Amino acid sequence: MKTLFLFLLLSISFAATPALAQEKKEMTAQQKKMGSCSAQAKGLKGDEYKKKRDDCLKAEKDGKSANQAKFGKCSSELKGQKLSKPERSEKMKACMAKA
Repeated sequence: MKTLFLFLLLSISFAATPALAQEKKEMTAQQKKMGSCSAQAKGLKGDEYKKKRDDCLKAEKDGKSANQAKFGKCSSELKGQKLSKPERSEKMKACMAKA
């Protein structure tokens, strides 16, 4: 009887060990985006919530961030100009500040 009890106790402890030992995993980029978009749609219900969340996910997936868009615009404006690195850097800073 004691042997059976000891065997059951050990088998339960070994079975529970992997569940307790699992570490919390880092969220993937998609999970982070979903969380961010869900937070933006907070307070909405039903179809409004889904539309807001889906639009947010599409915008992050398809579009560039506002800063990337500004950088691309400024870079294309300076393209073809023969500028030294410091000159180009200063013009990019000025363009990014106003754009």
